[in-house]
Amino acid sequence: MPSEEWDFKIMRLVVFATMLLSVSGCGRAQPTMAARKWAEALHHANSKERKKAAFTLGNIGPSDPAVVPALMAALKDADAGVRCEAIFALVKCGPAAQEAIPDLTDTQNKDHDPKVRAYAAKALEKLKEDR
Repeated sequence: MPSEEWDFKIMRLVVFATMLLSVSGCGRAQPTMAARKWAEALHHANSKERKKAAFTLGNIGPSDPAVVPALMAALKDADAGVRCEAIFALVKCGPAAQEAIPDLTDTQNKDHDPKVRAYAAKALEKLKEDR
């Protein structure tokens, strides 16, 4: 009997250690190289690629300090869809996007596309709530 009890304890320890190892990477920040890659993609000739880049940067979030400035620059993109995606991405960054408030205010007041202005207004409400 003692041998079986010992085997059971070892098996529990192995299972527990395996579970710890399998979840140890969860919630970690994305590598900085990924953020740089997507920040560069904001300059792609194709607007769909730029939208994808803004979306992805929003998913990476403020874990990389290059994300928010890159998204702020995207607020000046020629394509309204890219500007909207950049606004969504800034909102995903939460309180870390506070530095974008002046640019979002500018976008809300001066952008020629009414949809972009409306998105900027909603984003400003959300970011001001997060203060």
